[in-house]
Amino acid sequence: MGIKAVVEAIHEPPQQGELDGLSLGLPWEDEPRIRALAAQGSTPLTIVGYIFTDLDPTEEDRTNNIYKRHPGSFLMSSLEAIFAATMQSANPTPSRSSSTGKFSSRLVTAILTGTEDGAIDVSAYQVSEQATAMVEADMIEASVDPGIVCVKEDRNVDSARYVPDVFFSYKNEYGSEVKKSAKPAFPVEYLMVNVTHGFPQNPVPVFQSTQCLIENRPGLEDQTVELVLSQLASLGAPDVIDSRHRAPGQAQKVFELAKALSDWHLIAFLDTTQLFPPDDMKVLMQVATSPTLMSDPSQLDPLLDTDGWQTLMTFTRENALYSSCISTPLAQQGSTVGGALDEDIPQDILDQIAAQEAAEAAGGSGPGSGVASGTGTPGMKTCPHCTFENEARRTDCEVCGLPL
Repeated sequence: MGIKAVVEAIHEPPQQGELDGLSLGLPWEDEPRIRALAAQGSTPLTIVGYIFTDLDPTEEDRTNNIYKRHPGSFLMSSLEAIFAATMQSANPTPSRSSSTGKFSSRLVTAILTGTEDGAIDVSAYQVSEQATAMVEADMIEASVDPGIVCVKEDRNVDSARYVPDVFFSYKNEYGSEVKKSAKPAFPVEYLMVNVTHGFPQNPVPVFQSTQCLIENRPGLEDQTVELVLSQLASLGAPDVIDSRHRAPGQAQKVFELAKALSDWHLIAFLDTTQLFPPDDMKVLMQVATSPTLMSDPSQLDPLLDTDGWQTLMTFTRENALYSSCISTPLAQQGSTVGGALDEDIPQDILDQIAAQEAAEAAGGSGPGSGVASGTGTPGMKTCPHCTFENEARRTDCEVCGLPL
């Protein structure tokens, strides 16, 4: 058909790793939100396919990958082909010529896999309309052999149904074309359609940054509001104002902020925080995908004027203030006695602590030493607050938690 798609971003849905693959939750609950958000760009975006990897390093050299997919094994497993057919069936192409308004699918399956020399390459496929129809009719299933597709039986113990005959043809060792019944199984290659792909020599990406953590990677990359606020504070985002009142020296700061905001993963995460109303989220998406964002800093002005951005900057300032407070050394906040952390300790306790510190500084042994107290046990520290006898190595009382 001569139709070409340019991949601008990859969004990872929730998934669970397994010993022999991974599990996906379908239907994907967040898909409508992602589709709606992508469609709001200055150039509307849509889902064109999905990609998965099967990379495993070799034992001899971890920089090389195992060569798994080749003509001697398989190129696409039967389970992957059935999944591709399921996804294509769920993503039909709108068509005016079809009575239903939809026909076939352009969804592409891309596989990131190891090559013969240990490098990494992308293979792109679709499955045929026959494959999609057989999956919809529940006629085929995966087999233990990844290169073989099984045709389901037309009857079992509980029920019976009509399963039409399926044939495939091939050339035998004499060069003659032979037709053979697909029951009980046939090669998965008969369901596959090759799709050409390539990489641009001079890429012009819509999104300029990839610094934000990737979604749905719990324990590996955890997206948090606090982390985003810290990143914005480090860029000086609260100090950036619109171009009409901007000082000449802020050009570099504005450039760095614009680049950081042009990140699909950041935008998708901010859409889940409810800090931006829907209209403001649309402005953010349009600004972040503007083709002239890097060359024209005034493109940020519509975003800086939104209520959502002002709310985000308020949280950024408060988070920066809180972070600076908890990272300030205690010596700068006040001494142990009478400091900011001791406001909840009674004054008589503070006086006892001060007296003990003064006695220790003078070279004597305070009441907590365990040797000056008449009731103390040798080698133990008696707490001056609750009189509990602690081990000599402790610095805080085991019972009341106050300093010894």
